Amino acid sequence: MNHSGKRYLQLLALSTVLGAASTTLLAEEDPQAAAKADKTGTNPINFTNDFRIYNEYQWLNTAGDGYQNITTLQYRTPFADGKWQFQIKTRGVNIGADTNNDGIKDLDASGWGDTDIRFLTVPYMDMSKKMAVAAGVEFFFDTASKNSLGSGATSIGPQVFAVFFKPFGGFVDLFSPAYQHKFSVDEDPGRGKVHQGLFDFFFMKSSKDKQSWLLINPTVVLDYENDTQFMLVDLEVGTMLDKYLGTKGHSAYIRPSFTIGSDRTSDGSIEVGYKVIW
Repeated sequence: MNHSGKRYLQLLALSTVLGAASTTLLAEEDPQAAAKADKTGTNPINFTNDFRIYNEYQWLNTAGDGYQNITTLQYRTPFADGKWQFQIKTRGVNIGADTNNDGIKDLDASGWGDTDIRFLTVPYMDMSKKMAVAAGVEFFFDTASKNSLGSGATSIGPQVFAVFFKPFGGFVDLFSPAYQHKFSVDEDPGRGKVHQGLFDFFFMKSSKDKQSWLLINPTVVLDYENDTQFMLVDLEVGTMLDKYLGTKGHSAYIRPSFTIGSDRTSDGSIEVGYKVIW
């Protein structure tokens, strides 16, 4: 990354933090009030302290055999009197792929991947209408230890999403449509620009005792830079572990996925994760 690109990103991140610290929530009530007892980590506007570790194994869409294994560490915390949330994700990556179907691995690397941070707030919430609107910005940093383990670009991703509680006649507990626009501000030599749109639809249903949940999460990825598109569909089943471990706020989940479209980068994946929320 060149010096001007780093400087530009640092200024953007700093301005976001300063703006967050001085912003007052426009909601009619505290967005945490309705969900403060929830420890499942499935409500995107429940700003709790949150640590997660999860591992995703992907079957890559390559001519020959291809896989990617990603282990992610994620931490979230509220700040500015709970009006904002800060999130950081960093990951280790192992990739192997035969891109020519000649029996030889063209990609075979492991190490540290990219790191991203996000700032999120809830500018509108009306529980009488059972809905809220959240907005934020995500910064994607080119921290990969090897070229094949990251995007090779530093990017910014503004995002906005709505949250509807008990929609469709209460058929699901939560529905959240979202859009994120992601674009690069600096690229390594020889690496392409990033310019994507992500349409995300999140449906969640919990058990009556609130100890387990099922969610469906389709995401449409539009790559404006390369004129490609595909859909990723995630299914997740999770459960609280407190009654087994004698703890508070511990849970685990399994999340298989499949990908649709000729431009897809993977055929599917399986993810398992552990969460601690306090």
